[in-house]
Amino acid sequence: MKVGLLMVFQNFQDRITDTEAYRRDIHLAGLAEPLGFDTLSAVEHHFWNYAMSPDNTEFLAYMAARTERIRLLTGAIILPWHSHPVRAVERMILLDHLSRGRALIGIGRGLARREYEAFGIDMNEARDRFDEAAEMILRGLETGVVEGNGPYYPQKPIQVRPGNYDGAAPWRERFYAVGMSSDSVPVVARLGAKMMSFAQKPWKEMTGHFARYRELFAEHHPDRAIPAPVCVDFLCCDESADRAEALSREHMANYYVTVLEHYEMTSTHFSQMKGYGDYATGAAALREAGMESAANAFVDINTWGTPVQILEGLEQRQRDIGDFDLTVQVSYGGMTHENAEKSMRLFAEKVLPEVQSWRRAA
Repeated sequence: MKVGLLMVFQNFQDRITDTEAYRRDIHLAGLAEPLGFDTLSAVEHHFWNYAMSPDNTEFLAYMAARTERIRLLTGAIILPWHSHPVRAVERMILLDHLSRGRALIGIGRGLARREYEAFGIDMNEARDRFDEAAEMILRGLETGVVEGNGPYYPQKPIQVRPGNYDGAAPWRERFYAVGMSSDSVPVVARLGAKMMSFAQKPWKEMTGHFARYRELFAEHHPDRAIPAPVCVDFLCCDESADRAEALSREHMANYYVTVLEHYEMTSTHFSQMKGYGDYATGAAALREAGMESAANAFVDINTWGTPVQILEGLEQRQRDIGDFDLTVQVSYGGMTHENAEKSMRLFAEKVLPEVQSWRRAA
């Protein structure tokens, strides 16, 4: 199993300054390599304290200079918010040079209506913009030439410079995409990307989600091994089970409230948005369940407890959904710097070596 660290750069309720929030999370990111994590990634979000990470490639370029081994993943570049796919190709190839071949590209289409509105982009175009841009970017990374004749990003063939970093793995082997909804899974599989899924319901109930991805990936790419999907969790690890639960019930629930606010998860607008049908269904369920019940359910599906409890939970998940890679977030929902670092260090000491030793199923 490969295990990564995802940086969110949240300033919950503006309890500290943005400078303090960045200082905290840059420090935590700097621990990822020495503690043995396989990847370091960052989200892309704009304008709100929900996640202050407007350019994850720039952040990863900074981390490239501070590290030697760890792989650097955009988790993810939200394609419809970018002016043109050629810019994503240029940025990723440059990051690959700066990191000496350690760059991994992750892409997504975005879910927050208010971010779309701030950019002046019709969210109904999100799926079509993503599909068109994703194909152009993958071809552009592989060939060094970006071209397209679609309605959103017409581009005469243009060779990007610098060219690809010598000796790096093919980009198709370093290509990730967020697949949260039933609408996205076929697209991720068709692209041949490694699928990333955030915790949204009990993992056992997502067995079909992952099975569908594997089935479609095999259909589209019969000559390739099916990559293990990535589960993205919030993490709280403590020697005390009671303390781990108390911290999780507070801070993961805090984060979930910001999710509901930022994405307007209980709103009816998803039902009018093309390609967001699953979220309309989820919004209706949230309105019926109520915020407190939903927040507790969100905490339950994430990764927290003592090292032994966490290992048992991950073993059970592997039995339920098959092989997966894991990415964790440790700084969220007002979690103090001290508690976030303590959790990360204990996880790295007692859990990380064990799960990294797990062999893939045949």
